Amino acid sequence: MVCKKIIAFAVLLLGALPSVSQQSAFAHRDQETVGTRLSLLQDRGPSALTWHLDNLGGRFRIFSQPNINTPGIEWLTMTPAGSLGLGTSTPLGTFHISADNGTAQDRPVQFVISGRTNSNLKLHLGVRTELSPPVAQISFVEEGVAWRNIALGGNGGNVGIGTLTPRERLEVNGNVRAFGALFANAGIFDSSFRMEQERDRGRYRSDWERDRDRDGDRDRGYRDEDVILGLGRYHTRVFRVDDQGSVFAAKGFFTGGVDYAESVAVTGERQGYQPGDVMAIDEKAADGFSLTRSAYSTLVAGIYSTQPGMLASTHPMEPEKFAAEVPLAMFGIVPCKVSAENGAISRGDLLVSAATPGYAMKGTDRTKMLGAIIGKALDPLPKGTGVIRVLLSSK
Repeated sequence: MVCKKIIAFAVLLLGALPSVSQQSAFAHRDQETVGTRLSLLQDRGPSALTWHLDNLGGRFRIFSQPNINTPGIEWLTMTPAGSLGLGTSTPLGTFHISADNGTAQDRPVQFVISGRTNSNLKLHLGVRTELSPPVAQISFVEEGVAWRNIALGGNGGNVGIGTLTPRERLEVNGNVRAFGALFANAGIFDSSFRMEQERDRGRYRSDWERDRDRDGDRDRGYRDEDVILGLGRYHTRVFRVDDQGSVFAAKGFFTGGVDYAESVAVTGERQGYQPGDVMAIDEKAADGFSLTRSAYSTLVAGIYSTQPGMLASTHPMEPEKFAAEVPLAMFGIVPCKVSAENGAISRGDLLVSAATPGYAMKGTDRTKMLGAIIGKALDPLPKGTGVIRVLLSSK
């Protein structure tokens, strides 16, 4: 009875296979490996391409031979653990593709997903092995219309969007728009850097906020000369830096410093000066400043700033020149070296330069105080010398 069933099943199986007269290929079990291999042979003789399915060492695989006398190439492998490999017999993950990129391609071809209704839409992923150094690339393409790349440098290297050769950790060839905050320890931004939240085409903006669209029919939200631009709610312009280095803010600047200072040259070595020193115009140096050296000096200029909130300079883009200068505080609240040589200092006392170089003292001689006042004491000093807070003022 069992034999009859096996014979009947064999008849049904052979009847289901296409004949050579009907199709160009037919199934064939290799005699030497009848239990493990199924071959699909073309009807053009032993020199024709042959495809095989077999179970080799527990791996299900599909491979091809240029002809029956030439070793085959393994194209698809399924391991007992469920890993699938294309172009490799040893997949390193659940799905592993092993293939070089064609040198004639400008996008990777190892993995491609295309649209059905629009076959020109393609997503490419792979490694551009023909480039030196190789680059991992993700490309979305509409053939004949446009394409965009995401390039990933090897070993955690640079990332490029719209470029295959990023020169920084992240390089974008085009505009960048963020609908939230951007945080960086340091950065270099070009004229394509934009930040915004929403748009409101009908809202009035002041002169410095208005767009200068050349096409006249599109609210881009930024001027051509903007280098850095921050847009708040309703597309309102709240902060920008233009290509001349001017900075505009809709509200104000909040810093960790408490005074306004200017970087100035000093007479002698910079190491001879300290924060809190009372500084004076040096009559013997064209642009220099030095410590005050006499009481009630009308050459007094300000105080060496400990932590300026705003530092101005005639050479802002040449930071190496700051090394030989000091920040001279002119307005604000500044720590200052003081002496009680002219009496104990109380909160609110007017201060002038002391006889001790670089120190301030309480001013008591009203006939000498015109043009000599440094500021007002905000802390007391009963005796000796010390450092107190001073509200800078020329009154």
